[in-house]
Amino acid sequence: MNKIFFFFFLGVLLFSCDNNKGEFIIINESDFNIESLNIMPDSKKQFINLKKGETKEHFIFMDEVKTDGSYYMSYINSESKKAVLKPFGYYTNGYQIENAIHIRILNDTILVDGEFNKPY
Repeated sequence: MNKIFFFFFLGVLLFSCDNNKGEFIIINESDFNIESLNIMPDSKKQFINLKKGETKEHFIFMDEVKTDGSYYMSYINSESKKAVLKPFGYYTNGYQIENAIHIRILNDTILVDGEFNKPY
């Protein structure tokens, strides 16, 4: 009986652990396509592309991050072939503070807005 309780408790503990992942909603409202967009820190080092007017939900994995810091987003403007780098936001101990971060990419600026729904 004790072994069953132990494994049950261990399973519940493992499935209830919050993984270090950040959620981003990225909207391309510019007049150009976006190539090779990535947000750091991301242990999987993922790159995504967005067409004009496209919206994507993107997750980064911060399981290797144990400190506080800012996010860095980079992408390539497909029309001008210029690289864009934007530091923004804040995470603590490798965890996103917001439930999700909304990013709107316009022709001449990037707007970042946090969504806070956490009950603390």
